[in-house]
Amino acid sequence: MTKINREIEFIFDEHAEHLLQLAYFYTKDRYSAEDIVQEVFIKFMDINYEERGTLRAFLSRMTINKSKDYLKSWTYKKIQLKEKWSFVKAKKKKDLYAH
Repeated sequence: MTKINREIEFIFDEHAEHLLQLAYFYTKDRYSAEDIVQEVFIKFMDINYEERGTLRAFLSRMTINKSKDYLKSWTYKKIQLKEKWSFVKAKKKKDLYAH
């Protein structure tokens, strides 16, 4: 394993759990939170990070921004619409059987 791979693995091990909790706080969905954290680390590997503050704060900000982008996305809105529609259909069905 190269030095860079070990550094990236160390960064991931050190910060992944915190970032996952942060993304979950915004999305309320574990799978979406995992996808967001994965995207953050992929993007982090593509940029030239210069130490200007703490790495944890930098990765946290990236995660928050990515989570907010997800909440504004059509994918998220479509999921919310499906869930709301399913709830309305189930309620109508329940009301139909109640009479």
